[in-house]
Amino acid sequence: MLLNVDWMRQNTVDISRYLPEFLQKDGNFKAVTDASSLEHERVRTELQDIFAQFFVDTATWGLSMWERVFDLTPAADEIDEYRRNQILLKMRGAGMSTVAAMTQIVNTYGSGYIVEDNAKYNFSIYCSAEAAALVKMKQQIEIYKPAHLGYTIYLGYSWNGNIIFDGTHTYSASVEEGG
Repeated sequence: MLLNVDWMRQNTVDISRYLPEFLQKDGNFKAVTDASSLEHERVRTELQDIFAQFFVDTATWGLSMWERVFDLTPAADEIDEYRRNQILLKMRGAGMSTVAAMTQIVNTYGSGYIVEDNAKYNFSIYCSAEAAALVKMKQQIEIYKPAHLGYTIYLGYSWNGNIIFDGTHTYSASVEEGG
């Protein structure tokens, strides 16, 4: 996400462009305006960087502050995009648990989709995720799913929705029950 900072100067600062040209012929005056332009540019870029920390989508070094607000403790090796997703997940809170909300949780930790089975008070998660991410995904699903629903996780599908079972027809090796 790009920040809308149209209210702030976007081009490199050159203070001399606001002054008469003949002043730039004086070496001392030119040195002062060049130094002032460099400092002004440094402050401008610092302000843009600070401004970016106010938004989770663009925060970098400010992610740790967002994590403190939401009582999150990331692992040392977690990438910024994953940390952003965790913060955004917490920001959304425990509102209504819709298929879209559950799908967003699944896609935070891997990629996949959800199929409801309302008659059985169950939903199926078809996803592709690494083992560590799967553990975290299950924790989040348990937090946000309605208490009366169970779920089943099917691992190893492709983007076209076909489930890949490596030539066997057993589901037990790649199915996880929850709920």
